Amino acid sequence: MSISIEITPVEIEASKVATHLSTLNRAIAAMGRASTFEDVVETLRATARLLIGCDGIAIIRRDGNLCHYIEEDAIGPLWKGHKFPASACISGWAMIHRQTVLVPDVVKDDRIPHELYAGTFVKSVAMAPVLVENPIGAIGAYWSRPYSPAEWEVDVLETLAGAAAIAIEKTHAVSSAANTQKPTVSDGAQGAKDFSKDIARVAGIAAVPTILDVVLRMTGMGFAAVARVTDDRWITCQSLDHVGFGLRPGDELPVQSTLCDEIRGHRQPIVFDDAAEEPLYRDHHTPRIYGLRSYISVPIILANGQFFGTLCAIDPHPAKVNNPQVIGTFKLFAELIGHHLYSDERLKATEQQLEREKGLSELREQFIAVLGHDLRNPIAAIDAGTARLLKEGWTARSPLVLKLMKASISRMIGLVDNVMDLARARMGGGITLDLAEDDLGLTLRHVVEELQLSHPDREIAVSLDLPAALAIDRLRLAQLFSNLVSNAITHGVETEPVRVVAGVNGRMLEVSVANGGQPISQETIAKLFQPFRRGELRPSMQGLGLGLFIASEIAAAHGGTIVVKSDEIGTCFTFRMPLVG
Repeated sequence: MSISIEITPVEIEASKVATHLSTLNRAIAAMGRASTFEDVVETLRATARLLIGCDGIAIIRRDGNLCHYIEEDAIGPLWKGHKFPASACISGWAMIHRQTVLVPDVVKDDRIPHELYAGTFVKSVAMAPVLVENPIGAIGAYWSRPYSPAEWEVDVLETLAGAAAIAIEKTHAVSSAANTQKPTVSDGAQGAKDFSKDIARVAGIAAVPTILDVVLRMTGMGFAAVARVTDDRWITCQSLDHVGFGLRPGDELPVQSTLCDEIRGHRQPIVFDDAAEEPLYRDHHTPRIYGLRSYISVPIILANGQFFGTLCAIDPHPAKVNNPQVIGTFKLFAELIGHHLYSDERLKATEQQLEREKGLSELREQFIAVLGHDLRNPIAAIDAGTARLLKEGWTARSPLVLKLMKASISRMIGLVDNVMDLARARMGGGITLDLAEDDLGLTLRHVVEELQLSHPDREIAVSLDLPAALAIDRLRLAQLFSNLVSNAITHGVETEPVRVVAGVNGRMLEVSVANGGQPISQETIAKLFQPFRRGELRPSMQGLGLGLFIASEIAAAHGGTIVVKSDEIGTCFTFRMPLVG
């Protein structure tokens, strides 16, 4: 026997409401417990879309005459981080009219700025104000199809908005958040380029505030700004605002919504007295979105031909700006700003070049002094050996003399090789590698054996656990390890062994070289990998002080690093390199 149960649409709808009720209660309770404005926003972001069943939600904060889209959760990008005039967006309409607005089809509603919606998934929207009596923001719900939300969906949206209003009032965070929180940009664009330096450069031009004041007095307009404009960003650098447009340094507009985007392309001024009387701009999206009637904007071009941005002024009323006197003055001011920016850039570049030259000069002086000192001994040894051979001829001591002379020549070759590596690292963009599959363990053992022959009285303990083949430059890593082990032998106490440990930790190759002895100060560690930094050497210790510098350059060429740890127990240098493949 089978039993069939028929569920009516009304019962399904009731089930949905019941299912969402507990979640809605939890969301309201979470907002009630919120201690900051950000906590309230996060609760809305995490719950509103699920509760309403829409394809996206946006949380908007009122910022003067602007609507700031501060957070979103959607199937595609909306307008997070952007600000729009309240008169030009549906969230502003909901706040101005203090009521929820439903738009079943955005294409058919004149209150929708269609140019800004064209690149999104949004086909319908519901927008509820937060704090109806005196709106401080709004919550928007979006669908990817033309849609009229059910009554319970609108109730949920309005309930969330009401709970948010109470929670925000309780936290007393609205005013402080509005004053301190800076706008962000959408969809990972933030961080693509940091424009804080450009803003600071414009702020450093003492004449800019005066320029902005003069252009507003001259034209009778209410807002003027210097803007940084790129192919995807429009950023306010400096502004003077008498009409409450709301843009401060660092604030942004969607670049596609501005006329400055067109100016960046053709590098010519755009000027009109009254958009309503201009056939080209009567139906243009920029005047309509931002509610402006008069407009003037001229490009700021640097002396090297680089487009920086614009000097612009706007007003919601007509103004007499399309004449040679006003346009000529704007061009002159834009040239003055561009000249200052380029001169400042050139000055900083010159200062940096001078610093580099100063560093190179000091390097050359150190190089000449140290190289002259360290080459003197092997040259003197070769000279003495040659004189002895010439004077005595071949004797029983001649093989020993030749052996000492050969050691001196090897010493000189090592010094010259180090100098060549220094030149490559400093002038050639780093040390180049010849990578191949090789046995790093065998290379390490060869290095240790060679050094053991030179220091038969020192104990070198080796522990290796390495793959049979790694993609490395065998000769360069041999040079790196030779420098590290030699350094440990030179500076470690003779009564304790030098310990070499190598292995693989996750996807990282690690090789450590440790020795006993007095700890190295943090001040000295900070300079260990600089060329010609030899620390406090005993009289018998020689060298250009390039070993650790070259070792660090070889490590960097392999995509790795060398870190130092030093305390009362001993000193350990550890080379870490990511494994390829």
